[in-house]
Amino acid sequence: MYRRHIVILVFRFLLMAAAFYLWSSEKDNLGFADLLRRGLSGVFLCVIWAALVVGMLLRLIPNKRVAVGARKHYGSSYQAAPAAPGDSVSAAVKRNRLHKGALISALSWVALNAAVYFVLLRNGLLTPMMTVALMLFYAVCDMVCILVFCPFQVFFLSNRCCADCRIHNWDYIMMCTPMLFIPSVYSMSLFLLSAAVIVRWEIALIRKPLYFMAETNENLRCERCNDKLCQLHGQIEQ
Repeated sequence: MYRRHIVILVFRFLLMAAAFYLWSSEKDNLGFADLLRRGLSGVFLCVIWAALVVGMLLRLIPNKRVAVGARKHYGSSYQAAPAAPGDSVSAAVKRNRLHKGALISALSWVALNAAVYFVLLRNGLLTPMMTVALMLFYAVCDMVCILVFCPFQVFFLSNRCCADCRIHNWDYIMMCTPMLFIPSVYSMSLFLLSAAVIVRWEIALIRKPLYFMAETNENLRCERCNDKLCQLHGQIEQ
């Protein structure tokens, strides 16, 4: 799983570099519909769309090709942990803390993207290819968060690692946020599918909160972890 994420990081970085190159070489401000008919740019956009759609569909279908942190909302990834005195209280406290951290994370993300939108619009940089480049920049940052350093983990959530991260499956909707800047069939199809991923995640959290915490789900504990996604950065002690 660790090597797979390294490959994904490299793949996303190459796509991001290509997107910034195409953006810098585009002198005309064409919409997505026009770009899809323009040779290399059109092929490039189709590759990005397909890669993101496949990734999101894998989140909507229970499978072991994704890390346990991204599929813990399915019953197949849950194994009840033995109860201990005070476990119910500590689990409830942690759940409330994670909900608060998630809310702060969401508000911070909205504020950040509002500022980005304002800066791009103010400087005449808000073009379709720029939103694609920004989306891929977020995609690279997502992998950096998993493999190296995650500001949401450190500043807002204080979770141990990705396995018990409260907002693990928020990644695609965060990546696709720039698609709201220039609505089209292309951009909204990506955003709406990413919204389906997070809705499925949040519904599962409401219905089965025990799936989401290492205190109640043994498969999220370090000794059960086969993903090894924490090799490059230290874990926060609970």
